[in-house]
Amino acid sequence: MPRALISLVASVLLTAPVIAQDGASDGAPQGPPPTPVRVAEAKQESLAPRKKVFGELRASKRSVLAAEEGGIVREIVVREGGHAGAGEVIARLDDSRIKLEIGSNAAAHDAAEATVDEREAAVGREERQITLLKRAEQSGGTNPREMADAESALSIARAQFAQAKAALAVIERQGAILAKRLSDLEVRAPYAGVVTKLHADEGAWIADGGAVVDFVGTDAFDGWFDVPQELFGAANELVAESEKKTQRAVPIDIQSTAGAAVIAIGLRVVPEIDARSRTFHAVARIMKREEPLADGLALVAFVPQGPAQPWTLVPKDALIYQGTNASLYMVKDGTAVPVQVRVAFPVGDRVALDGSPLPEGAQVVVEGNERLIPMSKVAPVGGDAK
Repeated sequence: MPRALISLVASVLLTAPVIAQDGASDGAPQGPPPTPVRVAEAKQESLAPRKKVFGELRASKRSVLAAEEGGIVREIVVREGGHAGAGEVIARLDDSRIKLEIGSNAAAHDAAEATVDEREAAVGREERQITLLKRAEQSGGTNPREMADAESALSIARAQFAQAKAALAVIERQGAILAKRLSDLEVRAPYAGVVTKLHADEGAWIADGGAVVDFVGTDAFDGWFDVPQELFGAANELVAESEKKTQRAVPIDIQSTAGAAVIAIGLRVVPEIDARSRTFHAVARIMKREEPLADGLALVAFVPQGPAQPWTLVPKDALIYQGTNASLYMVKDGTAVPVQVRVAFPVGDRVALDGSPLPEGAQVVVEGNERLIPMSKVAPVGGDAK
């Protein structure tokens, strides 16, 4: 072996233990630092249990918009899914025939006005004739028969003038009717809403009062719920409470099937029990929100019933769902301990747990829980961190 290679191998063998010793002098390798998370306390409160009922969202206003004047559909301005404000045109029908009638009426109006002017001039002429005869009568230059004939002629002229004005008024009323019929050829939205169905498309003939579109309002919604008859008394108590506090939300937790919270600001009960399902309708007035709402959206509501009892409440943000199973992380000795839970009912931005395994005051992770793994080290910050 060449002398230079022997020297290189010896150098490596001599320095290797030194490097190992230097690395060992820094201590054992450390794990990842604790994950910062935000926590909140699980609290116990005395609440009445909640009964889950099902319903749907319905627009407070819905109409089948019809054509007041029959005709052929020339234009559909707003189609299915299209929005229209109050008074905006949704469809137009053919107006050629009405416009021809309006032109004929305008010509008749001009002729009638000319007749009125002519009759008015005749009255003036006869009145002047009477004036001249009266002057001549004072000087003895006339006879009673001429005066009588002149007065008769004046009466006839006045009657013809009145008749001409009446004929003009009839033509003007006919013109107003034609103008109204012309405007009726435009189907307009009675309120802000959306077209959900077309009953006739362009080129179709529609009779007087024929349906053109189904129109659903977007300004106000109601939640219609099928409530078991045993909750009839509790529902009426909530109605009385909502009538006293018209500006506050009714204490009913409502959610859409997508999980979005829906706030009710009024409640009414339809006092009629269905003989087959033994349920009645409770109708909740829904607060207008920035999020879009849709007619027919499925809802669930949780109605208070029965005496109050203790429940463990945690924020909704603490829950992690895997399918229908819910869990959360409880912080214990700086470790994220997974806990399986069952949600009984929502209470505002919190949920009541059914048979909760959490002790009073337990810290649960409400922010940062999505990235945790079971039994990982955590560092609570903010909120109810201790």
